[in-house]
Amino acid sequence: MITGYRNNSRGVGVRSYQLILPSVVCSTHLARKVADQVGAISFAHQHGCGIIGPDVSGVNEFFVALAGHPNVQSTVVLGLGCETLQGNEVTDSITKDYPETEYVVIQESAGMAGALDSSIATAKSLQGDPERAPLNALVIGIEGSPNPELLQQITEDIQGAGHSVVLANRYKESSRNFGDLVRAKCHLILSFPDPLQPPSGYPLIPVITIANADSPLHLALVQEFDCHSNVNRKDLFQKILDVANGEPSKSEAKKIGDIVVPRMVRSV
Repeated sequence: MITGYRNNSRGVGVRSYQLILPSVVCSTHLARKVADQVGAISFAHQHGCGIIGPDVSGVNEFFVALAGHPNVQSTVVLGLGCETLQGNEVTDSITKDYPETEYVVIQESAGMAGALDSSIATAKSLQGDPERAPLNALVIGIEGSPNPELLQQITEDIQGAGHSVVLANRYKESSRNFGDLVRAKCHLILSFPDPLQPPSGYPLIPVITIANADSPLHLALVQEFDCHSNVNRKDLFQKILDVANGEPSKSEAKKIGDIVVPRMVRSV
């Protein structure tokens, strides 16, 4: 049995995080400070200002996917006030389905110090003791290039236990594949990095990394992976259950991994 967290309108997740979402590059530094103060998660990015074309709606849609992930309990959107991708519009897009979301504007908060205090107070007002809840059906992401035989075996085990699988392998970089799995609302991820890529993680989603036995890089970093590619299917499935029930993956424990915001257009 898997016991997760009832994260309000976002459903039941395997973790319960608060997200401090900087709507623009200019607010990422302050967002990190707020997250450190209140025990939340944030991330740095270079977007929100000077973006054009499909990236305006695309970045907005990705931020909504982050804020609406089942592992997220609530969200504070932190904007500057003069960006292309307006923080109030991002917030409106999120609150349509996920009302546990608030917006703080730096330019309307008496500067950085005022915005820091306001953001901390807003974040704390959204927090509460997470309610534990049963989670009968996991959505498990598998990214990268696993051994076909192991992929078939673990897929059979996952689906046979009543869970579902989402595959993502459009890119060699794990961080970009993770973006696709955020949109699919995967509770956790099995990552089979490209032989030339190190293991990585994702701040909102536990990532179980599996080393490639034919990769000199992976063998040199084997202690940084959760499993070796020769892991048997029973042990790998048990690892999934353990992490779903709260055991931190190696990337979680070491806080490894970044949120990469997808872009289509080169702009300044």
